[in-house]
Amino acid sequence: PENVNAANLAGVLWYLHHEVVMVCPRKFGITRIRRLKITMQNTCDLYNDTKTQFGPYVAFDSGRCGVKGCEKAYYKYGSVIGCQHIPFNSGIFAAYSEWPNGGYARWYSLPGPCTASPIKEKTKECIKEDPGGLCESVTGKRDCTYSIEQAGDLSLDELYKTTTQYYPWSEFCKSQLEYNNQTDYGIGINWWNGIYNPNRCMSRYLNITQAFKRKYPHFPENLPEPHCDYYKTDPGDYFTKTGSGFSRSFTQRQLGW
Repeated sequence: PENVNAANLAGVLWYLHHEVVMVCPRKFGITRIRRLKITMQNTCDLYNDTKTQFGPYVAFDSGRCGVKGCEKAYYKYGSVIGCQHIPFNSGIFAAYSEWPNGGYARWYSLPGPCTASPIKEKTKECIKEDPGGLCESVTGKRDCTYSIEQAGDLSLDELYKTTTQYYPWSEFCKSQLEYNNQTDYGIGINWWNGIYNPNRCMSRYLNITQAFKRKYPHFPENLPEPHCDYYKTDPGDYFTKTGSGFSRSFTQRQLGW
């Protein structure tokens, strides 16, 4: 996968909860969580200018960078991976964090060839001029900043049954809904209930990690993640606040941390 956005597990859950399961059928027809093992080394041009290991996060849509002027950043720094923290201590944001240390939910951008053009409009000339950062053995050069290994996938039906395997989505959607953001409850399914409840959010997180462990016992349960150091407004206060308004000390007591 190139010219796409990725996330840590907390970031995946945030996206699914806010954007995917609240509509029926699911947004983009999403059926699974796909796990990737990424090796990265961004360019010296980036570090010398910003003193950060990560570049700016950009959103990709249909294989095209959706942020105005993003191609200028790639021209300046090379095809660097970007990152962004997802706020969770105010307003509408769900209470997802990384286990066990309470790290931020994060999104990443993985630039591929010809970032300024959508998938069907990428020409050979453009790809040659702007090849992207994916390569087999990472060097940190402008066109070789990351490699990807497939590390398994997990369908949402492995976590809870929507019964859509038995009849079309059109029938399912007549009477059921995975999550209603107006009531904070599902209809016929309760797996997503409680978007601002830190305990329920952590339970969903752990359910997924345990399901991956059962399905892929030969893979490590987790790998350390490099700190997302580009996002300048990181307040570093997750252990004080959560998206639900509960203090972090309350959540720690409830989870037995």
